[in-house]
Amino acid sequence: MRNKMLPGIFGAVLMFITGNMLPVTDFYSHFIVNSHDGENTSVAIAVLLGWPIFIILGASAGVLAYNYCPAKLSKGRT
Repeated sequence: MRNKMLPGIFGAVLMFITGNMLPVTDFYSHFIVNSHDGENTSVAIAVLLGWPIFIILGASAGVLAYNYCPAKLSKGRT
């Protein structure tokens, strides 16, 4: 279990960082923000919708990459 957690955490962090660098926030803020209330809505969408999606997708990708990586290290047992 510990071996699967580290790639999951690494994938979640990596996807969170790259996901926040994508211009997705600019896309929906262009259509939502018309006033100060729209700014609050934009932040709420980013924090409550965008960030969890990035974290879940990144963790899933990290665990899948760990499970299906063909270059797993040998434990020295045959």
